[in-house]
Amino acid sequence: MGALQLVPSQDHNNSVRQSLRELMLIEVATLNTEGLRRALKKLSEVQAWVDSFHVHLTRRLQEISAVSQAVLPEQVLTSASGMTRSDARRELKRVEILNEFPQLESALQVGAVSSAHIDIVARNMNSFSTEERVHIAQQSEWLANVATHSTPDNFSRAMKQAVMRLTSHNELERLEQQRRKTWLRHWVDRDSGMVCMHGEFDPETGLSFVGKLQQVVNRLFHEHTPSTCPEGEARARHLNALGLIALVQQSGETNSRTTAHQRAEISVVIDYRTLVQGLHSDTVMHTGTDVQIPIDTIRRMACEAKIIPIVLSTAGAVLDLGRSSRLASRQQRQALEAMHATCAVPQCQAPVGQCQPHHLTFWNSGGPTDLNNLVPLCATHHRCVHEGGWKLTLNAATREVVVRQPGSNTLPP
Repeated sequence: MGALQLVPSQDHNNSVRQSLRELMLIEVATLNTEGLRRALKKLSEVQAWVDSFHVHLTRRLQEISAVSQAVLPEQVLTSASGMTRSDARRELKRVEILNEFPQLESALQVGAVSSAHIDIVARNMNSFSTEERVHIAQQSEWLANVATHSTPDNFSRAMKQAVMRLTSHNELERLEQQRRKTWLRHWVDRDSGMVCMHGEFDPETGLSFVGKLQQVVNRLFHEHTPSTCPEGEARARHLNALGLIALVQQSGETNSRTTAHQRAEISVVIDYRTLVQGLHSDTVMHTGTDVQIPIDTIRRMACEAKIIPIVLSTAGAVLDLGRSSRLASRQQRQALEAMHATCAVPQCQAPVGQCQPHHLTFWNSGGPTDLNNLVPLCATHHRCVHEGGWKLTLNAATREVVVRQPGSNTLPP
């Protein structure tokens, strides 16, 4: 594969100028869906140019600070741009990443990738050793090619899979490093008076914690939503907070010995070849979340019964409930997690662990609680179906969903 030829040209600069002129003349209130789509595409082209120019300015700041200790890049960025310190640090990190991956910078300059792609590389590189960073930096051309043909979400997934294959021999060592980096801090926000928390947990501990939290949330709020709960996307966050409080209170009321009932239930979807032989080019392995853990750790956790293996066949648990129950059973939820890594709506990257089972033919309209009538939907798309008039059709064999929006044939790609 030859080197990418992504060099900013005068034609590209003219295109950016033309897009900016057109955007300035747009009457937003008159736009329909297709007009909004075109405007957003032009805006992304202009934004890519702005992000690229910001990189050049930030790099120049770093060059000046290297010879003058009086110049602090982070301070200049926050005071001149009005950005937060975390935004300034992210901007400095982008320059660092683009220094290591020059092909990505060329792609950014012509608008072939966005700053979100660069931030994904930065997040993945954070936990690597110097040797690993050098090894992955040699894949700069491959990364740029994948990024230019992927949405940020798809690029993130592709990079994680590639990194897992490149560094699989160090997976357990990295997990041990992540355990040592686990942390949690809490503080009181001066403006709101709310108690805030922020932390990071190693994948194994974090996955177990999230699984137990989801178990508590489902047990407490599966059939009854508290009156304090807001609508929309804030609902899940509110229930998670209440679940965490209940989990801490429950822990204080029980002894230190963990019973089978108290253990978190986590579904891991993994193909048989990977489970037996290790990672390969067609590996399938996900937990219903964005958490990535080594195969050896999955095997150990399975031996300790902290992970429930799922086999989809005609035998085993009853997965079709017909009209006997409105709510999906635990086994049905696990089956959906095995068949869908994300929300069932095409291109939505919300992890399946954050979704809820949805009746394609509504329960109130006589729809059964059967797998061929259930798909996982995130909060946003669940609302689109129930309140926005979206119609979903499921191919039961492939589990692919076709979306029809009001006034259109299918969901645009």
